[in-house]
Amino acid sequence: MLWRDMIRTARQPEMLVFAVVMGVFFLVLFNYVFGGAIGMGAGVDYLQFLVPGVFVITALQGAQQTSMGFAADLAEGVTDRFRSLPMSQVAVIAGRTIADAVRNLIGLILVALLALVMGYRFDSAAGAVAAIALTTAIGFSFSWLGAAIAAKVRQPDMVGMLSMFWLFPLMLASTAFTPADSMPGWLQPFATYQPISVAADAVRGLCEGTPATTDLTLAAAWTIGLLVVFVPVSVRLYQQSP
Repeated sequence: MLWRDMIRTARQPEMLVFAVVMGVFFLVLFNYVFGGAIGMGAGVDYLQFLVPGVFVITALQGAQQTSMGFAADLAEGVTDRFRSLPMSQVAVIAGRTIADAVRNLIGLILVALLALVMGYRFDSAAGAVAAIALTTAIGFSFSWLGAAIAAKVRQPDMVGMLSMFWLFPLMLASTAFTPADSMPGWLQPFATYQPISVAADAVRGLCEGTPATTDLTLAAAWTIGLLVVFVPVSVRLYQQSP
């Protein structure tokens, strides 16, 4: 199943292009258009703050593609023949999520290269590798959430709408683009501890060479928690789908 999905990914380069374009869009928009309006304090380069958040958002866009792609397979009956085969049904979803994680990894590397061209600097090569690896893992865990939504809804258009309902509020009310202390007081606790913020802060620490144990622990907890919940949920919903 993994090989099948990898071949399909190679034959559909537009999926990778879309993920990279979204990363480029956020980098350019927030750095050149909104960067001057976002107060970061004296001596703080907004691009250095922004790039790790864009990494996380790029990975979550990949998770959204997992959701829509799996819904399309279900709606078109592509997965029906797999049910009659003597194989683990987990492999049907795992093949797609792992293949999408590989595509995410490639997209993140391309976005990182663009960030370097724009003037971003990692503290070290090891920190860059660790940051991209953590971001890929976070995107992989969210892909299972996307697969669960797809298995329940099955309609690509509706899945796309539902994905925006959870992704965009979390994305905009996060520390991916702006510090939590610049937000209203009532929003700061949510913005600090929701999964996108936790991931962005952990990745930011790795990129800057100042990883905080609390940030890494929370990011690992969210990543593992999403997998523990949505791997069995997505498989069960897939098995129950007509």
